Amino acid sequence: MERLSSNATLFLNIFLPVFWSVFFGAFTLGVFLADEIYFGFLPYASFRWATLFFYLTGLAVIYFTFLRLRRVEMTADSLYITNYFKTARYPIGAISYLEWRRWFGLSLGIFHLHAKGIFGQKILFLGKKKVIDQLHDAYPEWLKP
Repeated sequence: MERLSSNATLFLNIFLPVFWSVFFGAFTLGVFLADEIYFGFLPYASFRWATLFFYLTGLAVIYFTFLRLRRVEMTADSLYITNYFKTARYPIGAISYLEWRRWFGLSLGIFHLHAKGIFGQKILFLGKKKVIDQLHDAYPEWLKP
């Protein structure tokens, strides 16, 4: 079995969301429960709502970006996709095509499936352009139509 996704997937998919929600959630809760005198010259109400906005915006960014990333492994006849809690096995024939994009300096691979699976019809993973190019060479039918 060969891993196609980056090791950074674990960090971005598990550690970062947990750290963000716990650390900044506790900070936001502390801001809302603290007395007004602890904020010095800052307007209390504005600081509270700005902190809540910062926390919720961060959660939304994490949800719509990092939580969509999957760990992808491949054998000669199957593709294994996991979100670290569930694992799905797809036969190679289930893949429609593979594309890659640059995303904030990272290589984002996207497997497009013929039919929707438990993780959807698009499987996003962080990979290296070199690995994706090797996949295109090994499976020319995966070239984007």
